[in-house]
Amino acid sequence: MEDSGYYTVTKISRHEIRVKRSVFIGTIAPAATREEAEQFVARIRKEFHDATHNCFAYRIDPQTFRYSDDGEPAGTAGRPILQALEHHRLLRTVLVVTRYFGGIKLGTGGLARAYGQCAEETIAHASLTPIVFYDTWRVRFPYEFTGTVQQYLQRSQARIRNSEYTDWVTLTVEIPQAETRSLKERLKEAGAGKIEIQENVNGNSG
Repeated sequence: MEDSGYYTVTKISRHEIRVKRSVFIGTIAPAATREEAEQFVARIRKEFHDATHNCFAYRIDPQTFRYSDDGEPAGTAGRPILQALEHHRLLRTVLVVTRYFGGIKLGTGGLARAYGQCAEETIAHASLTPIVFYDTWRVRFPYEFTGTVQQYLQRSQARIRNSEYTDWVTLTVEIPQAETRSLKERLKEAGAGKIEIQENVNGNSG
């Protein structure tokens, strides 16, 4: 199956680097919502409460993101972390880079490189998985088409969310966006006009 070209991480992981005695600890985690991302940042800040800085970035979707320098000079920490997430096309992901100052100043350029390096290496050591986006359909059909519809849905790796059995069968299903066009054509041909499809019932999901 085709994927969306975006990825997320499957679990929390951590990676550490040292730059001129400063310790940079990257912690990355999946976050499906802004609230989950903020809660994770708060969790890391509590864990590393004695750190000099806990800088972060997260991307929930291409339009929903946030980053913070947490007291470092503007643009030297949060932005490089966000750029690493963007470079690897990561969504639904939060990355916190914790710094323990080692006594040697790095300068703005050095800071940006250090945070960017830690973010990149943390991502490189993480376990990534493709994100598949789904469209939600409501499919309605006579009982005699049950086997045919279920067979096509299974081939398209659709997920059935709800089933209603009255005079007709009504299924609420989530269809991978890469499969929607071909599935619609197959159902239209198989049903001879008797398989009704209502698209985008509750928006998109993934």
